[in-house]
Amino acid sequence: MSGDVPMKIDLSRVAIIARKEFADHLTDRTFLLVLALFGILTFLALERGLASYESALQWYEFLLERAGNVDTVSTSPLTTSSSFVLPSVLWIFLSVGDQLLLFGPVLAIATGFDLISGERSTRSLRMLLSRPVYRDEVITGKAVGGTAVLVLASVVPYLLALGAVLVAGLTVTPYDTVIVMLCWGATALYLLAYFGVAIAFSAFSEDGGRALAWAMAVFILFSTVVPYAASYAAGSAAGSLPEWPLDDTLPDEIQRYLEERSDYYATYNWVKNSVMALSPNGNYETITGMLVDPHHGGDATTGSLTGTPDLAEALGQFWQNIVGLVAFPAIFLAVAYVRFMRLDLR
Repeated sequence: MSGDVPMKIDLSRVAIIARKEFADHLTDRTFLLVLALFGILTFLALERGLASYESALQWYEFLLERAGNVDTVSTSPLTTSSSFVLPSVLWIFLSVGDQLLLFGPVLAIATGFDLISGERSTRSLRMLLSRPVYRDEVITGKAVGGTAVLVLASVVPYLLALGAVLVAGLTVTPYDTVIVMLCWGATALYLLAYFGVAIAFSAFSEDGGRALAWAMAVFILFSTVVPYAASYAAGSAAGSLPEWPLDDTLPDEIQRYLEERSDYYATYNWVKNSVMALSPNGNYETITGMLVDPHHGGDATTGSLTGTPDLAEALGQFWQNIVGLVAFPAIFLAVAYVRFMRLDLR
């Protein structure tokens, strides 16, 4: 019952395959090695994040002291400076997100690159399909098992960060908790994007080495080439940055300079973000950056996201990035599914 023609999926058989795939990953030495390195890098990122937070807090206290009176801080000229912002513990979680941005895809690719090609090379896939199980159940179970592993791996860094924050005696508000959960959700989708890339190339490759090479090439493309192309396109579209006027320039000319400068950055950022929206790296970085931004949705003089921010309005500002981050793995997983269903195993 290898079943080249897809039948109604038996969820019990899918669950069995998913559990086996999940257990195989947790006992695979290559995956465990990558996960261990991932954990070490997370600890280093947390150390840097805590140090940066303490440094920013000391700078904030210095500016607060210079302001002279806590009750008049909100009207002090110093509050107009972007430096006069109460550091948020979310900055520490952002350091974890930056680490995931760089090394998370490696873990995702290690999970999926030999999901199909590895079993093809050892001919265990033919043995599996000789049992009373259909192809769509096999590929679905493998995808679910790999996804479960990545979801587990993605939550660990945030739990470590939460533990480090609590041990350091810092306060985590309910709003901070919601933001961290949203960042974790974005992280899971980001890892799933490169898991989809890896499993797609695994379906097209006859051995795991080729699948790994192609998946890493895609990662390099979206992590280095696309950002460079986005910056180049943005610079070309925005033109030259206006030059600062002379000291004896009239106020009207200074105002014109400020408007031209604002238009330049508006065009530059719009073009760059539009190009980066094609990349899961760009979408993930935009989502986590805007979620953690202390000026977003809260009191700009505190940066602590006080009050009751409207999360729906906040998410609406980057819904395109959310759609892109969801669509990317969906497309590659669909390609892997179609390829596996048509795969010749003779």
